[in-house]
Amino acid sequence: MTVGPVKPSQILLIRHGEKLGDPSNGPGGPDLSIQGSARAAALPALFAPTTPELACAIDAAKSSFHAHYETQPLSGPAPRFATPDFIIATADSKHSNRPRQTATPTALALGVPFDSTTYDDKPAGIAQLVTDLTNKSHYAGKVILICWHHGTIPTIAQELGVANPPPWKGSVFDRVWVIDFSQIPLAVADRPQQLLYGDSAT
Repeated sequence: MTVGPVKPSQILLIRHGEKLGDPSNGPGGPDLSIQGSARAAALPALFAPTTPELACAIDAAKSSFHAHYETQPLSGPAPRFATPDFIIATADSKHSNRPRQTATPTALALGVPFDSTTYDDKPAGIAQLVTDLTNKSHYAGKVILICWHHGTIPTIAQELGVANPPPWKGSVFDRVWVIDFSQIPLAVADRPQQLLYGDSAT
């Protein structure tokens, strides 16, 4: 698919956080593992503006997980990635709620529009996602963070105009693919998150 007349500034592609069981395949339920939840809670730090720094108060007294992000009068480091103007996650399915769960803390922390219901992981859903990203005027010049399933992230990149994107390995959760629309030809910059112990350093 050829990129249309509307061009975002950047598209950032991430995989959902870790799941239970075999990370590459197999059953594990629809939700994040504890490690995946930790990754989701840490993700805002990659994209938050330099000031103010974010604090995360976790309420462990209740029966379910609650986190409250608030600003603090501290000067934090500059984010390693551009701050998204929009966040999109794969719609929930009977097999996985993980993309929505992963992206929710970042959407709440940044207060940006978050769509986790429109696009599924089927070919028609991906085609509609790419069509909207490259044709809807409100995406022009903006940064969009997309949280998806690893098997079809390369398809999204290719549909956006990246020639021969690399595969996304099933055991990998700690990467950010950056597609910069000011660069011709379009390419994927594969960068580390470096959020949790054991994440890749490069």
